Amino acid sequence: MIFIIFLMGLPWAGDVHANSNPKFKPKAKPKTSCTVIRTKYTVSDQIEYRYGVVVGQNVATITSNKSDSQDVMTGLVGGLAAQVIWPKGFTLQPEVLYSKKGCMFTDTGLTYDIDYVEVPVKAMFRLHMSHVQPFVFAAPYVAYAIKLTETANITPDDTYLNLINKLDYGFGVGGGFDVWKIQIAFRYSWGFPQVNSETFPLRSKVFTVSAGIFL
Repeated sequence: MIFIIFLMGLPWAGDVHANSNPKFKPKAKPKTSCTVIRTKYTVSDQIEYRYGVVVGQNVATITSNKSDSQDVMTGLVGGLAAQVIWPKGFTLQPEVLYSKKGCMFTDTGLTYDIDYVEVPVKAMFRLHMSHVQPFVFAAPYVAYAIKLTETANITPDDTYLNLINKLDYGFGVGGGFDVWKIQIAFRYSWGFPQVNSETFPLRSKVFTVSAGIFL
């Protein structure tokens, strides 16, 4: 009898006795809940699209290997532009422009004034700063001549238009900066094909200063 009372006084014996009692309900362990909220940001969520207009001025010439000295011509350039802005400073800016190019041969007085529809595509890298955002870019382009004015009046202008290569394409480099919604850009570009179909090469080179506003 003494031995049985001793056994029931042990700690584990009390648990056995409690579990055998149907009225005994062990205390439930507190439940701990943890909610994890994940937010996914994809690249497409961070891409920004803007549209605007661009106007400026070309300072153009046509280089050749002839002895004639040449002078530059100035002409207007302008049109529509769009921007696809990726994170970390990369921007793609295609443009559709009406662009006046040409040159003047000072020895002969011959002047080529050629109007193009030009499509440059600027691949830009921008530095994100507080107010002014500078950038650099590379810009391949393609252009198509729609009008030619020749001041020497040796032959009709439409005949000269048929003598030149209407399709022009080339490459440009430049830089500039953005301030709020205003963009100032500088571009130097040079054409790859010959401007005319004669044996000596005439290739277009243009320096462009432009201003744009984007919304």
